Amino acid sequence: MKKLLLFLLFILCVLSAKSQSKILISKPEPSYANNTLVVKYDITGCGTGQFIDISLKAINSKGDTIRPSYISGDIGPRVNCGMGKVIEWNVVKDNIKIDDDIEVVIVGKEVAPAVSIMNYQAANRITRRKVIGSSIFVPGLGQKMASGKGGYLLFSGLVYGVAGASAYFFVMNKKYYTDYKNISGAGADGYFSKSEKSYNMGRYLLYGAAGAWVTNFIWSAVIPIKAKSAAIPGVGIITTPNRNLMLSAKWTF
Repeated sequence: MKKLLLFLLFILCVLSAKSQSKILISKPEPSYANNTLVVKYDITGCGTGQFIDISLKAINSKGDTIRPSYISGDIGPRVNCGMGKVIEWNVVKDNIKIDDDIEVVIVGKEVAPAVSIMNYQAANRITRRKVIGSSIFVPGLGQKMASGKGGYLLFSGLVYGVAGASAYFFVMNKKYYTDYKNISGAGADGYFSKSEKSYNMGRYLLYGAAGAWVTNFIWSAVIPIKAKSAAIPGVGIITTPNRNLMLSAKWTF
C-alpha cells in the first residue's frame, strides 16, 4: 500500500475546460487506514452555481483499468466547487493487493449550466359555447367563468335545492296516498288531503326549479364575457452552456 500512496502523492489533476474557465483540481492528499484509501482534494477557479462531474480512474501495474465499486464521498455527477473534498475507497473490498502498484487519477468534467426553457401555452380562451355548456349541469358556472365572480354559483344551490324539495314532496305524496289506500274510515280523508297537498307542493317546486334553470340558461347566453387584462411581460436573464448571456421575456395574459 506504500507504493499506492507514492503514486498518488505525485499526481496533479487539471480539469480540462473551456478557455473561458480555469477550473483546477488540486494535487490529491491520500491517506490509508482501516482498509480505506482516503483522498482529499480541492476544486478551485469556478464560480457560483458551477458543478463538476468527478470520477476516479485506477490503473494497476499491468496497465489494466480498475473500476472502484466500494467508493463514496465527493465523487460522481454534479459535485459542487470548493475546498476540502474527500473520496473514500475501500480497496480491500475491491480485491486490490497491498503490494500492487496502482496509479489513481481524479478526473473532472465541467457540467454545462442548465438553460431555462419556457413553454408557452395558448391562452384558454373563454367562448360563449363554454359559458353556456358549463351552465347546463352546474347552474351559475358559466356566469362565473364569464364574469370572474363566484356569486353566480348560488344558482346551483337554488336549482338543485328546489328540485330536491320537489322530490321530497312527491315521495311524501306517494306515502300519504299509500296510507290512504290502506286505511278506511274517517282517517282516510286526512291522508288523502295530505297526499293531495304534497303533490301540489312538489309540482309547484318542480316548476320553480325548472324556471330557475331556464333563467340561468338564458343568462349564460347573454352575460358579457369579461375581457382579459393586457399582457404583462416578464423579463429575465439566463445563461447558455457557452457562458453567453441571453435576454428572455415571458408574457402572462
